[in-house]
Amino acid sequence: MATDFKSIGKYDQGALISGGLALILSFISSYVTASFDGPGGLSISDGTNAWTSYATLGILLVIVATAIVAVKAFARENLPDGVPWNLAAAALAGVGTLLLILRAVFPGGPDAAGYSIGPGWSGYLLFLAGIALTVFTVLSFRASGEKLPQANKNNNNGGTTPPAAPPAA
Repeated sequence: MATDFKSIGKYDQGALISGGLALILSFISSYVTASFDGPGGLSISDGTNAWTSYATLGILLVIVATAIVAVKAFARENLPDGVPWNLAAAALAGVGTLLLILRAVFPGGPDAAGYSIGPGWSGYLLFLAGIALTVFTVLSFRASGEKLPQANKNNNNGGTTPPAAPPAA
């Protein structure tokens, strides 16, 4: 069954666009840039894409979050019932974006005079795309009416009976 993009909810549309943009930006080699300004006017600079170190895990989580939104929008019948898919997408997008930001802001490397390393232009755009994906998935979660899973406190029977009343004084 074909689905028109306009028939998809606005939060899912935003999530799909920002997730696709994040994927494209992950391949640009200005995610983290390093430059060295040495003596005599020597200047060297280079960059890397988001497919290095633990940023790889971050971008994979962002891709999975986007894939969940896509399957939810275009082939809902293929997803099992009873799973909070909007919550899963929001959690994956948030953790993935956090990993991408941490990797670029704290890249490691030498701490020497004339040497600088940090996020490049595509890194900053990737941050924005990841944050937008996270915001859209959270908004979709809130609009869906899904509930956060409840933890069973002091109840060993799966939460089917209320807790016992305290003894009377």
